[in-house]
This record gives sequence, structure tokens and C-alpha cells, in this order.
Amino acid sequence: MGIAKRLTAVFVWILVGALNGAEAQSTPFNAESQTHRNHGWTYAIGYHAFSARPDSVPSVYQTVRPSGTIDTLHAGTWGHTGNHALRLGIGYWGIARRPLIWDRWFIELQGTRNAATSTFDGLVANADSILQPNTLLDSMRSVVTTELTFKLQRAFEIKTDFFFEAQLGIGWDREWGGTFSRTGPDSLFVTLAAPATDRIALELGAGLGVRTRSGRYLRIHATYDGLQLVPLAEEGDGRVQWYEGHWQPWNLMLQWDLLRPKPLEDCAKPPYQDRPGQVLFGDQMQKDRRKQLKKQKRRAKKNRW
Repeated sequence: MGIAKRLTAVFVWILVGALNGAEAQSTPFNAESQTHRNHGWTYAIGYHAFSARPDSVPSVYQTVRPSGTIDTLHAGTWGHTGNHALRLGIGYWGIARRPLIWDRWFIELQGTRNAATSTFDGLVANADSILQPNTLLDSMRSVVTTELTFKLQRAFEIKTDFFFEAQLGIGWDREWGGTFSRTGPDSLFVTLAAPATDRIALELGAGLGVRTRSGRYLRIHATYDGLQLVPLAEEGDGRVQWYEGHWQPWNLMLQWDLLRPKPLEDCAKPPYQDRPGQVLFGDQMQKDRRKQLKKQKRRAKKNRW
């Protein structure tokens, strides 16, 4: 079992154990219900990494001639290097009215840029089938990588206004304007299919947050892809396959969550139950009503006589 698989299993085990048997209860966000609505905007800025896992892999490519002899076309090592980029996001979030397990939900759109390089260093056969030192360089990048994510989070209060949080989400990633270039003796290497431009992954995360003032929360949050669902990862983990290498996406974000304030009550007005009855009918109907009352009074006088 790989490191990513173990981390995912441990994360889920801890989360389920902590929430097992949870009942509807108060959260650090309940105090906002009197002055703020239970939903608002969220903004994010942070660090995105596309890390090679593993960063070095041996590679040998051999063919069998009709005579039965084996030819080695290349033998060496692939080295992989992922990029680091700025990540920005905007979204909408809400507070659960009766939290059982999750006390908040988020819908976010974030953007960054994935890029990576793979370098083969070793021996490559020449025209006479003699192995000689040579290198091959693969470069791949996207113009923009977007992710649309639905997240569920749970906060655990550490002390007043400070909390730890856990997250489970599902995200749709798309690579826009991807490019790939190869430099070197590529005819002696297997041509790989282009990677998928659309991916769906199970996302796990954890972080720390603070309530800066009423309706305002500042959080630092780390997330990573725990399991690639579409296309399904070869190793059953969260790594993305790009040509010769496998890459683990992860993020460290600073989140600014804002709740929408409720409209202020007019302090000059008395409480609703103490207000006088409001007119339900128009002026004409009131005039007709007065005429009817006068007629009724006249009839009452005549009946007396």
C-alpha cells in the first residue's frame, strides 16, 4: 500500500471515529444566527503543487528480433519534476441548520496551472544498435487548470473563536490548452497516449480557522486528491498520470469566509405584537363602509319610533 493510500485510510478512519454517534449539536458558527444569514461568499488564495510521485523511475526498452536475439533500444532512468503555482478561488458556502456530521458546505471554483517535465538520462541505441549516452526531455503544461468542487466540512472548537476542521469533497478538474513537446531520440521510445483533460477525484483536507469578528472567518486549509475516480487511478490512489510520470496534486490555501448580514430592524417601530392594526382595504372601500354604517344607524332610529 502506497503512502497516499495509507494517509487516505488513516484520515477517513480518524474522521469516522471522531464523528461516530454524533448528534445534532452546536458548532462554532451557531452564534451568527441572530445577526447574519447562514450563507455567504468565500475567497481563496494559496499555493498549488503538482508533485512527482515517485520522482525517479528506471526504464528499459527491449525488442526481440526474428532470429531470437534481444535488442536493447534504451536503458536508463526517468526523472520527474512537477511545478508549483499560484491558486485563486471564489465560492459560496453555508452553515447547516441542524448539523449531524457536517456543519458547513462549500461550492468553489478555483484556478491554477499544472506543468511538469520528465527527463530520461541513460543509454540509447544508435543506428548501429550500439548503446550510447543520450537524453530525452518531455515538457507538458496547461494554460489554465480549473477545479469545481463541492465540499463538506466539520469544525471542532479548540477554544473560543478558534477551531480545527476536517473536509471531504469531490472535485472536477479540467486542463485547458494543454501542450506537450519532446526533445531527443523519440523514435526509440514508446509513444504514450495524451492524458485525460477531465478528471473527477475524491478530495480530503484539514485546517485551522479563527473567527476574526462577527460573520468573518479566516482559515488556512490543506487539501489533496485522495482517490482519482475518473479516470480511475492505476494504483487506486490520488495520483494523476501524465505521460511517463505520476503526479500528486495538493494545495495549501488561505480562505476568507464571509456571511451575509441580516437586514437591520427599524428601532423606531414598536414590537410587531404592539403595533396598531394595519388598513387592509383601499379608500373607496372605507367610504362605502362608512355609508353602510350610517344607513344602519338610520334604520335603527326608525325602528325605535
